[in-house]
Amino acid sequence: MTDPATERAGLPHAVFLHRLAGASEPSALEPRLGRAAFVTLRLVDLLGPEHATLHPDAFHYQYVATVRCCRDLPPGSTETSHLLGLVRGTADAFEQRSAALVLPALFAYAHFLEDEMRLEEALDVLDTLLQLGDGTLVPSDAVGARLRRARVYRKLNEFDAAERSYAEGGALAASIGDTHSELLSRIGRANTILGRGNVAAAELSLREILLGAEQLADADAQARAHQGIAVVLSTRGSPPRRSRTNGGPSSCTKTASRACVCSAIWE
Repeated sequence: MTDPATERAGLPHAVFLHRLAGASEPSALEPRLGRAAFVTLRLVDLLGPEHATLHPDAFHYQYVATVRCCRDLPPGSTETSHLLGLVRGTADAFEQRSAALVLPALFAYAHFLEDEMRLEEALDVLDTLLQLGDGTLVPSDAVGARLRRARVYRKLNEFDAAERSYAEGGALAASIGDTHSELLSRIGRANTILGRGNVAAAELSLREILLGAEQLADADAQARAHQGIAVVLSTRGSPPRRSRTNGGPSSCTKTASRACVCSAIWE
């Protein structure tokens, strides 16, 4: 698979223009949304430090063009709402000279794209967020963005990139004393190991993480580690043992166990 970062190296946000490729009608909804997303993110780029001396008239010209592009999108579309929110947030951020104002809208849009399984587009938005937020993101948000980016990479089977992003998020979490996010980073890396097919190493890592989560009394991390172990055992054909630890596999009923296991794959 082509590395999405490499694919975007030429024209920023070009991944959104893929929606236009092969479209039977350029006026169809998906091509219009892709074109609007591309133009909107190009507007967001004007908040970068390389555009610090941009004249307000130049920004206004591109802002008006972006609003015109988004104006005819279906008002009931969730993606339309995200794009319009980004346009408004970018205008406010430029006026107040604070890129931080648009970061929540970028995070929300990335989350939406991931839920829609538009993973390469979600990566593009997360990369934009991290570039704009460099040095200004609240540390906990910087951790969250890196862990989400790692998860998206993992869904794309881009395991090397996922491990790097998990490591970055984990190191940052450790530096601010965020033990919960540090555990989530380790769980993500264990799931990446499982994705590579190394079942034994994944199980060993998850059991070590579980011990650490128990020592920290982190119930959420314990549950995620238990679920990860259940995935490992299911992968190799072993039935999961009922745990004596609260929040373990016993919280999954027989009818819900398959859903619990499936959800853990991407946590």
